[in-house]
Amino acid sequence: MPRKQLQEALDALHEQLGSTEDLGAEDREALVGAMNDIRNALSPDDSAPLADGVVSGRIYALIEDLETSHPKFADILRNVSESLANLGI
Repeated sequence: MPRKQLQEALDALHEQLGSTEDLGAEDREALVGAMNDIRNALSPDDSAPLADGVVSGRIYALIEDLETSHPKFADILRNVSESLANLGI
């Protein structure tokens, strides 16, 4: 179940990214980078593993950065963070 929730949250994040025009380039880049980090962490290919806590640390930082300016993104990232925690990532 956590993987399904995570995929739903990633899909929502991707959809929100596509429909939001007022997101700055730096924030957009950070969100895309976080999505890539999450996909890499979930990948069965261990050729480039991320250190424990790196992904969640980046997500927490993004939540703080986006909380007031883009609360929808912060909410989605909270869901992603919760799903990652449930998966032990």
